[in-house]
Amino acid sequence: MTPVDSNNLPFQPPAALLLQAPAAAEKPPFRLAAIGIAGFFGTPLAGAWVMARSFERLGRHDLVRKAWTLGIGLFLAVNVLALILPGKTSFTPINLMFAAGMQHHAKQLIGPTLEAHLAAGGTVASNWRAFGVSLLFSLAVIAVIFGGAFVLALFGLI
Repeated sequence: MTPVDSNNLPFQPPAALLLQAPAAAEKPPFRLAAIGIAGFFGTPLAGAWVMARSFERLGRHDLVRKAWTLGIGLFLAVNVLALILPGKTSFTPINLMFAAGMQHHAKQLIGPTLEAHLAAGGTVASNWRAFGVSLLFSLAVIAVIFGGAFVLALFGLI
C-alpha cells in the first residue's frame, strides 16, 4: 500500500476559522429583595439558601457558613417563639421582622459587591425563583411536621 498524499484526497474540510464555544454562563446572584421574599414566604431556611447561593455566585464562599448559621438560628427562634407565645398570636409581623433582618444582614455583607456586579453589567436571578424556593422549603417543613405527627400518633404518643 502506498501512502496517500493529503493534497489528492477527494474531500478536504473547509479552512474556516473555528469559533470557540462560549464559556458556560455563570449563574447570577439573587437580588437582596429575593432573600427577604424567601425568608418571608418560606422559612428562614429558604432565606438562608437564597443568601448562600448569592454569596457563592459572587465569589464570597467565606460567607456561606454565616448564611446557614443565621438561617438555622432564626428558624429555631421562630419555632421557640411559636411554643412560647399564646395561640392567637399572629406570626406575620414576626416573619416580616426576620425576613427584613436577613435582607439587611445580606446587604451589609454583600451590598457593595452586588452593586459592583450590577454596575459591571452583571445580571441577577429572578425573584420568582426565590419565591419558588420558598414554597419548596415550606412544603418540606410541612411534610416533616405532618410526618412527625403521624409517627407520634402511630405510637400513641400524641
